[in-house]
Amino acid sequence: MPNSKELDELALKIQETAQTLFDEHGVEEVSMHRIAQETGIGQGTLYRRYPSKSKLCLSLMENKFNRLTGEIEAYLLEAKELPIVERLSEIMKRLLNNLDKDLQSMKTLLNSPRLEEATANLCEIPPFIFIRGKVHDLLQEAQQCGELRPLDLDFTSSFIATSLKPELVFYLHDMGYTTEQIAEKYCECAIKPLFTAQPRS
Repeated sequence: MPNSKELDELALKIQETAQTLFDEHGVEEVSMHRIAQETGIGQGTLYRRYPSKSKLCLSLMENKFNRLTGEIEAYLLEAKELPIVERLSEIMKRLLNNLDKDLQSMKTLLNSPRLEEATANLCEIPPFIFIRGKVHDLLQEAQQCGELRPLDLDFTSSFIATSLKPELVFYLHDMGYTTEQIAEKYCECAIKPLFTAQPRS
């Protein structure tokens, strides 16, 4: 039986192979059979690790999001002297750009008949918890500084954390908006109006 280190190495090899194939051919064009073949393993081994392509996509996105959270944490440490509205806008832009990179994987998840098996309740998954927490912390800091309009922080941070819907990004792309335009207009509509024009002295 393979040990845990071997299983981790196998998972990494599968994910690296899958990501390369997805980048070259698109998620929908790559079969689990092709992934197994390119990885050099049997299909049974692949399916024991990832029962469906949607779960493989979810695992890839989770790993990417874990790296992104580290980048956001580092940014917030470095940028703590910047205006709060600027910091909050920046992390939302980074999240939107990250989502845009995974649109094909998101389409596979959304179209999966087993979506409920691949994802938990939205409000219970780590990305939502992380985003909501960071948004809440920044809004609370702004409130304490007198830079925030009167708001329910719990409601607002939860609303913002769930507002980054992949379906909306698909739709806006179809309308002709670039990722950069979507990120900028999102902040104009959803972030900047939360703040007062001038901080309280």
